[in-house]
Amino acid sequence: MSGQRSVDTAEDIVHELNDLRRGRGVNAANLGTRIGPRLRVACSLDDTDGPAQIRRKVVSRLTELCAGLPADLQLAAEVALALHHEGVGEFLDRRIAWLAEHFDRDPRTARRRVDTAFRLLGERVDDETVRTEPVSVDGWYVASLRAVLRMDLEPAQLIEERRIVATVDGLSDIEVSLRAPKGVSEPGELITADMPYGGEIVSVQHVNPGHMRFHIRLSERLRRGQQHDYAIQFTSYPRSWSEAYDLLTPLDRCEDFVVRVRFGGEKPDLVWQLRRDGTQGMSYGLRWSA
Repeated sequence: MSGQRSVDTAEDIVHELNDLRRGRGVNAANLGTRIGPRLRVACSLDDTDGPAQIRRKVVSRLTELCAGLPADLQLAAEVALALHHEGVGEFLDRRIAWLAEHFDRDPRTARRRVDTAFRLLGERVDDETVRTEPVSVDGWYVASLRAVLRMDLEPAQLIEERRIVATVDGLSDIEVSLRAPKGVSEPGELITADMPYGGEIVSVQHVNPGHMRFHIRLSERLRRGQQHDYAIQFTSYPRSWSEAYDLLTPLDRCEDFVVRVRFGGEKPDLVWQLRRDGTQGMSYGLRWSA
């Protein structure tokens, strides 16, 4: 399963490089819209980057990657992508023609060298991605999380739909937690949870006031790389016991995170985004008048 993933990822990168080399390559006016998702990660592009930052990052990273190729393939990749000074401002056919003349070969041979160079670049980017991916100590990570926070209810409810991916074979149980500010310690006044589908809660641990941990048995045993969907609904204690803010953040590796909030009659004074490095991605905060 992991071997097929690597092949697919490397091929995706080659496709993105082939798309990028068309026209003026890295000198395209709409460069930001022509960078595929794999290359965006490889070039460390951010949603807040402007056109100049995108071009600088893409040129710098691709030049670095090409430098690790054999000399002839380095030249082939740089000319195809318009990184080489001989290819600046020229369209792809003109760049390939220059490359063929330089190698004293026909254009088809020049294109084959470009294809070989791109294939090696795809393998290198994929290998670096695999080596830098954080290891999940729990044997799984969240591929996507869709959350709905019902602040129009009393007590408030948080409904999460998750797609997880197993990083070990035989994964059958996971643990999830929910923290809420100003928790209480009296029995019967704790955060509760229910699972509409995808598994069942087999045990609950009261870690400390306002922090509950739920042990979930999945509805199927997962092999490494297998995806699994489940939903969980948390119900908290009365809002009057809480601080006048909510912070929603994936505490472990989460590749995609969307939250929707239903406020009802109570509107927030402020909504802000907390940017974090690494795989945890974004956190979102809400604050309202106490």
